[in-house]
Amino acid sequence: MRLLRALAVPATVVLLLTCGPNQATAATSQATGATAVAQAADTDGDTDDGDTGTLTNPTTATAVAPAAMSTAGYSYTAPVDHCILFAAEIGATCHQWVGDDQWVIDGDANGWAAVVHVQTNYGKDRYCQALPAAQGWGKCNYDHIEGKCVRWQMYELKDGDTRNFTPWSAWYGTQYGYPC
Repeated sequence: MRLLRALAVPATVVLLLTCGPNQATAATSQATGATAVAQAADTDGDTDDGDTGTLTNPTTATAVAPAAMSTAGYSYTAPVDHCILFAAEIGATCHQWVGDDQWVIDGDANGWAAVVHVQTNYGKDRYCQALPAAQGWGKCNYDHIEGKCVRWQMYELKDGDTRNFTPWSAWYGTQYGYPC
């Protein structure tokens, strides 16, 4: 575990320097994980999708081509093009503004789930949990209002307990991915 932590910061720096056209933000944290499920209804009556999940009961990401996007070596390479990558020791998330997908991957099958909290500047809070046991990239599809902004942070969840919150990312546009 100490070796993993010792390598996390240099790996994140390399990621930031080599991620090509993807924009990246790094944050360091302490651990990693897997667990829970849920989905809440749209309670505010606006035109985008429902408010999904809560801090301790997030929506579980949908598995997408797990063989092609395995966690072998805990590679946090962006899973798709046009994706803003945010990596931490606990895992990584990638905001894909074309299609409004939020990708998430757990960095370690240690019993704690990596979760990404997505917040909009128009009052939405959404929570997307990584696939169980660090099984590769998964995604949650959100229908963000175009021309607005989103930001995110990651944390770990297990049996209703949370830990290792990362700092918030910068705000990014929902239409073109530009900083807001």
